[in-house]
Amino acid sequence: MFQHILLPATGAPADAVVYATARAAGLGQPVHLEVLHVKRDPVAAAIGLAGSGMDGGYGVSLMIDTIEKDEVAAEAAARASFASFRAESGEATATLTVETSDEEQSLIAHGRTADLVVIGRGDGGEDVALGRMQAVLAGVGRPLLIAAAHSPRALLDTVVIAWKDTAEAARAVGAAMPFIARAGRVLVVTIGEDEAPTEPGPASAARLVATLLRHNPEVSAWHVPAGAGKTGAEALLAAATEARATLLVMGAYGHGELREMVFGGFTRSVLGGAPMPVLMMH
Repeated sequence: MFQHILLPATGAPADAVVYATARAAGLGQPVHLEVLHVKRDPVAAAIGLAGSGMDGGYGVSLMIDTIEKDEVAAEAAARASFASFRAESGEATATLTVETSDEEQSLIAHGRTADLVVIGRGDGGEDVALGRMQAVLAGVGRPLLIAAAHSPRALLDTVVIAWKDTAEAARAVGAAMPFIARAGRVLVVTIGEDEAPTEPGPASAARLVATLLRHNPEVSAWHVPAGAGKTGAEALLAAATEARATLLVMGAYGHGELREMVFGGFTRSVLGGAPMPVLMMH
């Protein structure tokens, strides 16, 4: 059970979905929700923009004033959304922490002492959102629940596990056990690979199903053959959509050193197209 859940509050309208997803992740239990709002340092941010040539022709002094106003407005919005959330949070306890720092580093620092980190897909563009997910996932060492575009209707109706015979997938399944054990249905999905004449996926999926059945009687496997003109990510998302998945569990695949992990094409495609929340572990 996740007893301590961390989530960022940016002050943007998308915060409402992150709050709803975190509340759903608490499974109706009296969990603690730690809400973190991170403000930019106006001087450091302005100097950074000026140094990178992204100041838009403004002077540093004017940029500092603009950033200060933006941060004051964002903090006010974050506090307002937090107050609204607390009024509806039921049995859960919640605290709001406001600090001035680098957002990614603050999320990592606070996330390392939480059971679960819930974040949104962002409103600053796909590359910005993916960059934040990569940094947090690589550094936090905790499961990351990425909210969908809309509030979840029922997180545990159908949990789909994107299974591959890898350590990343195994860690993701282990992290998701509080959800898997209480799900209405669990589907272990393997995707065929054209270049693999003998695929280990279905065999290891059968072993995983045998293990998960000890936790939940409603577990089954589904192997999707390669081909049909779809990429692996497209095949997975089609299967998850057909199964009416309410939560997707998968390992985080990428390349590069852990400190500088960059999502591979499969992971980026899934995150860009998944209409349901995605739980990942690296």
